[in-house]
Amino acid sequence: MNIQKIQLENKILKEKNIDLTRKLGVAKLWMEKEVRESVKNISKRKIASMTCRTKDRFFAENVEEMITSKVADFFGEILLLNTPTSVVNNIISAEVAYFNLRENPSADWLGVITSYHKAIDLLIESEITKWFRKYAIKVWQNQLRKNDLLEKSLNSVVNKWYILSVGRLYHLISLIKNDEELYDYWKCFKEYLEKYTYISDILFNEVFFKNFSELVNSEILWKKRHIWKISFIEAREARSFLIWNFKDTNCLIYKLIEIWKVDY
Repeated sequence: MNIQKIQLENKILKEKNIDLTRKLGVAKLWMEKEVRESVKNISKRKIASMTCRTKDRFFAENVEEMITSKVADFFGEILLLNTPTSVVNNIISAEVAYFNLRENPSADWLGVITSYHKAIDLLIESEITKWFRKYAIKVWQNQLRKNDLLEKSLNSVVNKWYILSVGRLYHLISLIKNDEELYDYWKCFKEYLEKYTYISDILFNEVFFKNFSELVNSEILWKKRHIWKISFIEAREARSFLIWNFKDTNCLIYKLIEIWKVDY
């Protein structure tokens, strides 16, 4: 009798697990469909807004599908659902521009870099700066006490809701990594990273930091960008660090988006 009861319970549990697996499969398919539709709509708008748009509808739809698939397959539905739409918008803008200019290497590739730069600035704000701002206010680090450029920047980040630029972030984590003497805001940022290790684990990861260093040292995002002329080689180099042709998840944008996985 006990054996029959156990067998019956096992049968019920098995049926429940099959039903749950089926439901999860349906939910995953729905999620993938929603993500692809969202990305596709963004792609469609971006392609339509390009000055070099084509009258060939079939060609335009192929570009749209290619970019949609590339973005959706690389990041996956979970990451994309929790990535700010503005970030996805700028990634797609960059890719549309990159695709349209690919056969004209002598063109100005500034639009590609501008869109990717906006994407990474938005990620730094949503995944790092926003939480640092709250932390600094919580521990009463909201007063400027040192006449220092980086201290002034962090004071503006905390009190005026300024963004923390790519260059400033790199400078900050380099100082912390090298264990240099820190002023009040710098020290507060270090303590913040020590508390939220899921952020510091990514920022100080050897591969991430190497890619970050090479991107910063290339000067593509500021000095060269402000000359208002970016070459194909420079755009391709920056894109390799930022998105790595949608093939390597160690690229900077993927790793910054990935902070969400632990954060929530």
